[in-house]
Amino acid sequence: MNPENNIEFYQSLESIKSLDIWNIQRELNSATKNENGDWDENILTERKILFLNLNNGKLISNIFTTDLNGKVQGDVSFSELEYKYIEYRLEDSKNNWLKSRYAHLLWEKYKHKKFAESALAEYSACINQIKSEEARELSIILSAIFYISKNAKIDQEHVRIFAIELMKETPIWIKGSILREALHHNLLEKSRLVSIANEIETFVDFKNADSYFTNEVNLNIALPLFQKIAKSATKVYSLLAQNEDLIIKQHPNDDEFIKITHVGNKALYHKQAKEIEKYDATMREYNRLKESVKLNKISIPLGDDATIKFNEFLNLKSNFLLQRPAEEILAYFAENEELLVDSGKLREIAEGRVNKSFMHLLNTITFDINTNFKVLTEKEKIDKEVLDSYIISHNIQCYALFLKVFSQGIISGKLNYYNVYSFFEKYSWYGQKTKRIINQDSAKDNSLWLSLLAPGLHNLFAQYELSILLNTNKVNNFILAIDSLTLKFEGILRDFIRLCGGNTSKDKNGELKEQLLEELLENEIVIKYFSTKDIDLFKFTFTSRGNNIRNNVAHSFMEFSDYGLNVASLVFLCILRLGKYTLE
Repeated sequence: MNPENNIEFYQSLESIKSLDIWNIQRELNSATKNENGDWDENILTERKILFLNLNNGKLISNIFTTDLNGKVQGDVSFSELEYKYIEYRLEDSKNNWLKSRYAHLLWEKYKHKKFAESALAEYSACINQIKSEEARELSIILSAIFYISKNAKIDQEHVRIFAIELMKETPIWIKGSILREALHHNLLEKSRLVSIANEIETFVDFKNADSYFTNEVNLNIALPLFQKIAKSATKVYSLLAQNEDLIIKQHPNDDEFIKITHVGNKALYHKQAKEIEKYDATMREYNRLKESVKLNKISIPLGDDATIKFNEFLNLKSNFLLQRPAEEILAYFAENEELLVDSGKLREIAEGRVNKSFMHLLNTITFDINTNFKVLTEKEKIDKEVLDSYIISHNIQCYALFLKVFSQGIISGKLNYYNVYSFFEKYSWYGQKTKRIINQDSAKDNSLWLSLLAPGLHNLFAQYELSILLNTNKVNNFILAIDSLTLKFEGILRDFIRLCGGNTSKDKNGELKEQLLEELLENEIVIKYFSTKDIDLFKFTFTSRGNNIRNNVAHSFMEFSDYGLNVASLVFLCILRLGKYTLE
């Protein structure tokens, strides 16, 4: 069944040794078309199989998109003829990695025990072939073994023993990922979980200073283990406190901000471990360091009592919101005015603070995202003071609650892409059909802003879930979501003004042009329908009066590290607030 003109492709396919999909795609020889200029169906089938990735034990497509109605598209399906080909390849291939995929697909299709047994055998063989530089693939393959064994109800005891042995034999930086998968698939019975909990010290290494982050990850994975067996986690918190010493010892100088932050972490862990004497001693050290630490920025941390009260308020507020339906949670953040900062009051305070101080006697220099510096004027000094105050106020007043509710909402399953899409479809003008007067055609008659927002929204929640829920996204990648939603914001705002009967054109040197974003935010329609707080939030997010995200995205000034969760959340909040109306 292998076409003769694609022998090299099949040879490279059978020669796969790496388990990393990127290496596989790079090393695979290209296929050739047949004499009619068409691709052979079997080659296309192999390519489709290579597009599948393991996620929580399931083989799913790694390419997704959204259609006009915002529905997620991308599931890879196979015909009966293709499944016959895959069955042939399972018998013909000698490559364990390929055979594990073939058998996995066939079991998913037919639920036949022989395919499940074959998949388990091939996945186990793959584990024995893992190279040190690809060790992260071990937990991914294990997830498939756990998933198939549990759902096919075969070899479960053997798989349990296999998992326990692996945890004992592997280095500590792999142990945690194995435990995480075992907990996720509910593989181990309570007696074995208790045994692991009793040996939790084997998941950390305090002799190697480089083990700090591995220790931290493993111990945080252990916390739900202790919760699952209803065992006090004081031992875990005690080990977390001890782990902080690895960093503290590397920073002996009292003026380093790294030292004081880790001493603070250590104190909190001692308290959670109920080690009161150690907690008191560490807090005394923490307060001593506050007198000597040197920071590039002024830091005014809340006191212990204020921090506790703030967290109590945050928990009370978030718990109340999370008890509400998803649409009520979204409506709260879309409409509530108390959440937003009043920059007018901040300006009054800033003007008084700057004018009554010696700040006007000094030069203030700022650096932009490209490290270009600027000496600020007196007015710009006040603007900067307002901006700094706005950032602090926004983080305390709005962002902390917004982030907590959405993080907990995703973990609990209350919030996801689908109910966000449904909310916009039912309650926002994003879900209403709009018409363009110029170049109108049937396709645009049926267009919705929601169709254009859907890809960015889907990616935002996909990345959000990877970083918060699945804990598999080592580096948060919000590039697609931020770029897409940021650039759509200006177009949405422009259409809103136009649909409400406003004007978005301006005269520039005798030529009619469209207003820029800063001008749109000063448009009379925007001022009429949005509060000053809303407009300040939009300016703070997208213009040079704040984060300047729109300009930085449009001109590609942002680096990979700039595409963080805080920026993505801020952009999404603005999209929520801008869509809170329906149009008549």
